[in-house]
Amino acid sequence: MTEPAPTATILCVEDERDLLEELVEELAGAGHRVLSAVNADEAEALLSRERPDIVLCDVMMPGRNGFDLLQDLRRAGVLAPGTAFIFLTALSDRAPRLTGLKTGADDYLAKPVDLDLLHLTIRNRLLFLRRVQTVAMPGRGRVDVHLSRREREVLAAVGRGQRTAVIAHELGISENTVSQYLKEVYRKLGINNRADAARAAVAMGLSR
Repeated sequence: MTEPAPTATILCVEDERDLLEELVEELAGAGHRVLSAVNADEAEALLSRERPDIVLCDVMMPGRNGFDLLQDLRRAGVLAPGTAFIFLTALSDRAPRLTGLKTGADDYLAKPVDLDLLHLTIRNRLLFLRRVQTVAMPGRGRVDVHLSRREREVLAAVGRGQRTAVIAHELGISENTVSQYLKEVYRKLGINNRADAARAAVAMGLSR
């Protein structure tokens, strides 16, 4: 049975005002609370007082571009750990896509905007956050995921930003064994990358 689509607070950062209005109208029509900014400075000011679930951000903007904005937000600790950051840009070549993901984005969608793909991306991201929150709050509803002690140790280390070799050394196991534990964590949480694993660790209080 398909889970109902959750709603969220979404910040749209886009300098093309017509597209920004279209995004705001489309997302608000889907039940989301939508914030908007036309450049990096406006977005950073909003994020200093708001905690959106998702940021949809253009790359090429006057002043700081989207890559610089995300780096500055990460460096300053302004972006909440549970906030997903998704680039939405006309730069669809492989090089800028890799740059965006290396900067720490959770996803990278190309313009022109495919609204169906955008809604599905948002829906899947929010469902992932809901699963993590369910694991993080035992006793407040049905908990569908059980992590072993060792899986939690590996996940906690990922949440602290440690690489596989360091985790293996600290836990006294091989790098291959760490990878196998991490693969199982991914399967149980329904994720497929370290960024999501780190976010899960933070939500579950494991990365302190």
